[in-house]
Amino acid sequence: MRRFYVDPAELEKPEPRISGSQADHIRRVLRLTEGEDIDLVDGTGRCFRARISGFGKKAVRVEIIAQAAGQADPDIELILAQGFLKDNKMDDLLRQTTELGITRWIPMFSERTVARPDPRRQEKRLKRWRSIAVEAIKQCKRTIVPEISSAMEFSDVLNLADTVDLALFFWEETDSPIDVGSVANPGSVLLMLGPEGGFSENEARLAEIKGLRFASLGPRILRAETAALTACSLAQYLFGDLQKSP
Repeated sequence: MRRFYVDPAELEKPEPRISGSQADHIRRVLRLTEGEDIDLVDGTGRCFRARISGFGKKAVRVEIIAQAAGQADPDIELILAQGFLKDNKMDDLLRQTTELGITRWIPMFSERTVARPDPRRQEKRLKRWRSIAVEAIKQCKRTIVPEISSAMEFSDVLNLADTVDLALFFWEETDSPIDVGSVANPGSVLLMLGPEGGFSENEARLAEIKGLRFASLGPRILRAETAALTACSLAQYLFGDLQKSP
């Protein structure tokens, strides 16, 4: 069943509408017609079966038939704090990690960060990332859009360790396997990963003082984006739903 995003406010209306590029996709690409059924998600966890009831110039009108339960949302709160990457690498990484089940995305500035967009460009990035996350949840059948945070400094992200059950610091200079200690079934996990140049020794020292658990991703040096995908996959395998049958 085709799945589309609808603004939560639209669902309060007698005849909700799908607008923008999604409406064009329904009309011109998929060539769906009046009376056909589709799925809708509002990004807050709700999923609906709906029927196309008509077409306007810039919108598709739908009739809600029934509410359905989401089945692909993650079991754990998985927060990814990713050192800012160059070019459009962050766009692709957000899309892929959303599919893997992150619930919050934090772009992070650290000592070796090369890409430091100004506030205006950051705001544009946030809007783009929100759109990417929405598209990603439709593709992987999630119903909740990950929280897209404004860029944070390394020190501010460290302070988040006090708010989660488990905080993991991935650093290529350690050979420690993931050690959860007494935290067997964490409900919330923070993953910290560096930019292209990785974390500095000073940052590692600060993370150690803060009490984060260090983790290695094996003997090979991975690209920053590969490391993030691997870390998210491991976290979902160890603590989340990656082992569960669909």
